[in-house]
Amino acid sequence: MIVRSFATRALLAALGIALATSFIATWELNRVAPARSINLQASSINAKTSHSLGAALFAFGDFGAIDLDTLETSAMPWPVLVAVVALAQSNGQASKVEWAGVVAAFKRFGFLYPDAILGQPALRPSRQVPLGFSLGIVERTLPPLRLSAINISCAACHAGPSYAPDGTPDPTTAVLGRPNTALNLEAFSQSVYGALKAGLASETVLFDAIARLFPDMTLRERLTLKWVAVPRARQRLAELASSLDKPLPFNNGAPGLTNGVGALKSRLGVTRRDRYDASAGFVSIPDLADRAFRSAFLADGAYAAKQTERFRPITRAEAEARDSKPLAAVASFFMVPSMGLAPRRTEAAIPELTAVIDYLKASRPSRFPGPVNATAAAAGRDVYARACASCHGTYDASMTEPRLLSFPNWAGDVGTDPSRLDVFNTPLKDAIDKTGHGQRFIDAAVTRKVAAPLLSGVWASAPYFTNGSVPTLRHLLVPQSRPVRFMTGGHRLSMTDIGIDGVMREGAWVFPEGYRVYSQPVLIDTTTPGLSNRGHDNEVEGLTASERDNLLEYLKLL
Repeated sequence: MIVRSFATRALLAALGIALATSFIATWELNRVAPARSINLQASSINAKTSHSLGAALFAFGDFGAIDLDTLETSAMPWPVLVAVVALAQSNGQASKVEWAGVVAAFKRFGFLYPDAILGQPALRPSRQVPLGFSLGIVERTLPPLRLSAINISCAACHAGPSYAPDGTPDPTTAVLGRPNTALNLEAFSQSVYGALKAGLASETVLFDAIARLFPDMTLRERLTLKWVAVPRARQRLAELASSLDKPLPFNNGAPGLTNGVGALKSRLGVTRRDRYDASAGFVSIPDLADRAFRSAFLADGAYAAKQTERFRPITRAEAEARDSKPLAAVASFFMVPSMGLAPRRTEAAIPELTAVIDYLKASRPSRFPGPVNATAAAAGRDVYARACASCHGTYDASMTEPRLLSFPNWAGDVGTDPSRLDVFNTPLKDAIDKTGHGQRFIDAAVTRKVAAPLLSGVWASAPYFTNGSVPTLRHLLVPQSRPVRFMTGGHRLSMTDIGIDGVMREGAWVFPEGYRVYSQPVLIDTTTPGLSNRGHDNEVEGLTASERDNLLEYLKLL
């Protein structure tokens, strides 16, 4: 009887421990415990001012997006990603994988590995992780998980190369806020999808490659990869293979383009994740200078802060005094499509994003690297005031570094490709309205208008138009000269045409012979749906050839 009683108590105790363990494990796996960016932690030590902290967050911030839940959306196990990319470079031979091949692969898709960040000597980029990827260690106590994971962040799209005086790009020095016009997220995602298929086919080869690339990896992390990360990756690949057989249910376009609307529709359930959305909602990555002058955000002004007028003029005084927090609240919602965060979690990033907005408000675009004809630029200033300022803003009289005085926030129809306007529709607006951001921070609207862009830093933002369909500012100003096809991705800057340096050859605008690109270029065909180069004709009609030349000189200064 005593033995039975003891056995019963032992069994009940074991069941209690099992239940408690199961409860703790479930709680641990589901709790919010994001990893911190390793590079950010190192840089924060050197951040002496709020401005330098904002720069560090912009360059290396994770914004809470490295966690177990984002591994289901946008984040990836870093060792697995590196190993499959390296195996693709070495034709599947684990004995030949090396970091040099990994770095070369990322560079091919336009990711930067700078030695320095312009004006920020305290920020030290990684030699192994591309700028714009945040790397952190995700850990849980029970089960004892430990995993190095990465997620994309601000600087992937919004940090571009510097340029030498002859227009040659220098990707070893990055400029924060400048668009990364070489970044090809579409080709990158397709390539990684194929590499994962091949790399996960043999677990032995995969882990041999991981061991070679990460010789100091702990047993805990190896077990987490073996029993958690790799099985999850295989399951996700099987799901994709049986439905889309594509990495994403939307198209990101080409170098310098993103498709935030397509990603957002998928994340909010407006479109099905197992059905491919072929609509062309991609947008050319803008320069982030003078963003506080914008009264509404996105290419169509679809996002405005609550209780504000959507399209209204903003002066420099208002832009400088503007509270960064409401802007950061809107910007935090961008992490839903880009970083895969659930809408309810993005609000936690607002304080750090406020520091980023403060940093951007105080930053200026770097100056044009080449010569500027002062006489022609002065004449071009008058042309700009007459032909451009009513939509693109009024600048002060400086002939070295003109600063924006006021921005009209004009929006309307100038005859450009309407594809981006078509995709931000009522179902998406309704889905945004149902989120916490839609209820507290964002006034979303289907505007059916193109918001005139800011032109600060425009010389470094090619290709032009919302959809990136025009290679140079000269082509924009002379509509009949626009090429049907042109090359983009890792281009040299044209000192005279302003934009992608090129020559016409066999009916296409291509890089000059002998130019060595630092990323993999793509030939854009503007007859493709979503890439039409038409529009903005009336706005430049009547300008003489000399007025166009003078205007180009002035635009170098902005």
